[in-house]
Amino acid sequence: MTAVHAGNINFKWDPKSLEIRTLAVERLLEPLVTQVTTLVNTNTKGPSNKKRGRSKKAHVLAASVEQATENFLEKGDKIAKESQFLKEELVAAVEDVRKQGRSILLFTYIERGRPF
Repeated sequence: MTAVHAGNINFKWDPKSLEIRTLAVERLLEPLVTQVTTLVNTNTKGPSNKKRGRSKKAHVLAASVEQATENFLEKGDKIAKESQFLKEELVAAVEDVRKQGRSILLFTYIERGRPF
């Protein structure tokens, strides 16, 4: 319960039982309520049967990382070569991704006991 003192007038109201009584505010909130309701109710598949908390096998994950890194490097190199602005920064960023990608792959192969 909150008490507000404004001159000679005292208001007491409880924020938990607040009702919207203004038509303008109600109309402003109506689309938001509709969107939230739609988002909440769009899961038509139901609960997933997949076991949670399990990661992909190391080789599958490594292949995904390798492919994503190659795609990024290919597009990053192209953008860096075509760019007139920030060319050195883009080249450096792409090179950093290249090094980090190699490190991740090397670690994955070492963990699997397989040479790189």
